[in-house]
Amino acid sequence: MATTTPPPEDPEGHLTSFLECPICYVSYDNAFKTPLLLLCSHTFCMECLSRLCLFLKKSQEFPCPMCRSLAQIPPEGVPKMQPNLDVVAQLPPEMQTLEEVWADGYKLCWMKKKDSSEGKGSLVTLHLLTNGGENRPGPDPDGLISTEQSGCRAFCNSLWGMGITILLLASSSSAFCS
Repeated sequence: MATTTPPPEDPEGHLTSFLECPICYVSYDNAFKTPLLLLCSHTFCMECLSRLCLFLKKSQEFPCPMCRSLAQIPPEGVPKMQPNLDVVAQLPPEMQTLEEVWADGYKLCWMKKKDSSEGKGSLVTLHLLTNGGENRPGPDPDGLISTEQSGCRAFCNSLWGMGITILLLASSSSAFCS
């Protein structure tokens, strides 16, 4: 008589954390949240790495957000980095086929599969930067009201503020290590 062993328990949520980006804590998928593998073996979603490398040139190096090992942006951009196929294999079967995603300026794009009702696909975009008009108070697509931040908090929460903060921290740590 053959016996089956129950699946191993995961009381500390290691499998769950393996299936989500350690930067944004959102589960991986097969499009904008595709798990990308760096040479140092750390994995992050395409969206987070694209935002991190937004102001870097293609073929330029950037530090891994976890260990600071240098990783290189391919000439075709972040969407062409190597996916972590071990993580992809853990996704539900319908999400194991990776979508073709490309960078177009400050946005990521992919062509959604054809809708069975209309027989054609649709372009899906993710803006990596928001323009000034999108940050004004008012209803957003989810029906929520957004508010403006002012002063230092708004600067620190902005992508520019984060980039400048990273540069300042990197320059101060390299000066400290010299």
